[in-house]
Amino acid sequence: MIVFLLVFRSVLGDMAGECNLAGFYMELGCTPMPNADNTTICPEFFSCPNLHPDPNMCYYRGVSYADRAMIPQNLIKNPCSQACSCSVIGTPQFDCAAVDCVEVFDSDAQQECISTFELDSCCSTGTVCGKDAIANLKTCEVDGQIYKEGQSFEPANTRKTCICTAQWNGSYDEPSCKDINCGVEIHYQDKIFDNCAPVFVGNMKSCPIAFQCPSDRSKIIRGLNVRSVSMQCSFGNMTLNVGDEVTVDEKCTKCSCDKPPFVSCMRKNSCDE
Repeated sequence: MIVFLLVFRSVLGDMAGECNLAGFYMELGCTPMPNADNTTICPEFFSCPNLHPDPNMCYYRGVSYADRAMIPQNLIKNPCSQACSCSVIGTPQFDCAAVDCVEVFDSDAQQECISTFELDSCCSTGTVCGKDAIANLKTCEVDGQIYKEGQSFEPANTRKTCICTAQWNGSYDEPSCKDINCGVEIHYQDKIFDNCAPVFVGNMKSCPIAFQCPSDRSKIIRGLNVRSVSMQCSFGNMTLNVGDEVTVDEKCTKCSCDKPPFVSCMRKNSCDE
């Protein structure tokens, strides 16, 4: 049984790094549904639990929180989410303390120093300064880049964050690496409640940068369901078939039903009006 669970976790980890929206859905506790022909690791759609059985409660990882109740910090999977409490004023949402990392605001980046991190930290936990001290650090070579001991990196084609350590052996497993958690339920609780769509830039394997909600001007543009997927997407009170698009107010954002049950959006880095 233990071996099966380890293999299953490995398959899910591979899926999150290789398949669009897989990491997003798995963070919400959704289950990947197998394709009819079983020819690819990437599922056509996901089966999601009822994410908001009670509209007067907040939900995180299947647990309900009443108004002003706090999520125990040891249960939060994203280290940058601190002191998060439920707020039910209209649409339920979580409010968290702001985390300001010094290294982000250090405009005079010290050329003689590097910031070091720990796997479960949001901000850097130390610095190493001086050419000799930096030169004596162990290194990790990943995707053609060299990282010094204590530096963080995200390997290509994975959904993991890692720390270069003196003991690193090239494996992307614990204790050097862990799955990236975007904090979707915490930061976008109200948007999920309203059946809004996650917005991505570049690819749909990374964390969403925002959520797009429908407006009175949103219209469905019917498309062709070439994969014959029966599952549908929800966007506010609208229902879309796979292959359908929906218009949104943001001109640089394209939203469609590709991998139900959520509509998903891609935002261009730049666009011509």
